[in-house]
Amino acid sequence: MQSFKLTAWNIEHSDKLLDELDATDPDARARAEARRDAIAEEIAALDADILLVTEGPNGEARAAAFFDAVAPGYRLAVRGSADRRDYGMRGTDATTGRQWIWFLVRERAPITTSLVHLDRWQALAEASSGGAHANGRWDVSFPKFGDETLSFDIDRNHGHWRHPQVLLAEIDGARFEVIGAHCKSKFTRVRGRGEPLDADFFANNPKLVAELIKARTKITTECADIRHYVDARFEADPGAAIIVAGDLNDGPGKERIERRFLYHDLIGALQGEVFFARRFLNHALFDAPEDTRWSVHFRDKLDPGRDPNILLDHILFSQSFTGNRQVTPFAYRARAGGGCVEHDVHHAVTGPRPQHALTSDHTPVSMVFDKRPAA
Repeated sequence: MQSFKLTAWNIEHSDKLLDELDATDPDARARAEARRDAIAEEIAALDADILLVTEGPNGEARAAAFFDAVAPGYRLAVRGSADRRDYGMRGTDATTGRQWIWFLVRERAPITTSLVHLDRWQALAEASSGGAHANGRWDVSFPKFGDETLSFDIDRNHGHWRHPQVLLAEIDGARFEVIGAHCKSKFTRVRGRGEPLDADFFANNPKLVAELIKARTKITTECADIRHYVDARFEADPGAAIIVAGDLNDGPGKERIERRFLYHDLIGALQGEVFFARRFLNHALFDAPEDTRWSVHFRDKLDPGRDPNILLDHILFSQSFTGNRQVTPFAYRARAGGGCVEHDVHHAVTGPRPQHALTSDHTPVSMVFDKRPAA
């Protein structure tokens, strides 16, 4: 296999679409079928060898039914379990229990796969964190608002609502892993009083402030847990071939809330530090045209001056996929200019269709890896 293409795509509310395909109202069912057909067309046009899907259907049975319809020619990587706990998916409601993480692999591609057991992830994260992250949870503190008082809730803990899934893949004897993630959203249901750009807006909305910081604290610690797993893999194998991909709900840069209260960005923390350059993760869109580096159009009411074209979906990869001579090179190398947001494909499929048949509010992100020449 001379090259392989990895694509990460958040297919908006695909589990809900399954319900709509069974609607008794013929018009509602026809709208759902139109969207299903559009998703199938976009997956075919993407032509990925490995497709990572976030906001996928709930459970193996529903995922198999959905992908049989929209991704013929692909096989679904599964654990062989109907228990959501084996996938680390918490909750059963529409926001937490219906957004699963799935990997699809092209049937004709010579790629063998399996999924890392969550016990292994948690053991490695625990070891790398010095015991701070144990059994899939970790201590965390954040603000809270109650009795008209803004205080600090110190003794709290957190864990992934959607536990990352790790695909172990092998091509012609070369092994690598893809960490598929869908981090917590920064969205909060609390609404503030007054105009967001008022000088005293945050002072007048302490409950909103508490919820904003709480959400960002949780998502930051989820990225820290991913990084603990990555660092543990590097401890065992300094040249580990690792790809991190999915909807990380962050990027690019520092939003207004980060600038005011936290002043950091999530992706920078996940990538690593240049002081430990062999463990640094490169971004697939590093050499993509700057004005194309966005995957979602979203107007943030709390940050009216922000560019509404934002990048939530990412692909990052370890140094073994580059030309870094300090690490053992992997059999495949990231192609120069091989990363892109699939705007052309997404527009070609969605452009001719009405709103109800749009595939997703996210545009897929892809990266191509080429086989290195023989030494």
